[in-house]
Amino acid sequence: MKTRFDGLSEFISRRGRMKVLTILLEELKNPAEVAKRLNITRNAVYGWIKDKKRHPSNENAREMLKILNDENEKKIREILIDELHIFQKLVFDF
Repeated sequence: MKTRFDGLSEFISRRGRMKVLTILLEELKNPAEVAKRLNITRNAVYGWIKDKKRHPSNENAREMLKILNDENEKKIREILIDELHIFQKLVFDF
């Protein structure tokens, strides 16, 4: 069976994606700039911020990771390591 694999972004939780978004908002100063860099609407970014049931797709998460890596490599590493520790704990507790 062949399935699509979206890479690293597929393994980042909603919480992790929202952390990335929060840091991007700090780095880029506003939701409109984040939307512009992701080539999406501002409404999509505002939706992620306001609606707890919405979050960036794998594709948008991947682009956010790329942008944040260029803007603040240290922060992206911290977020990814936190995500790894959460996943590791869940596996060991299972």
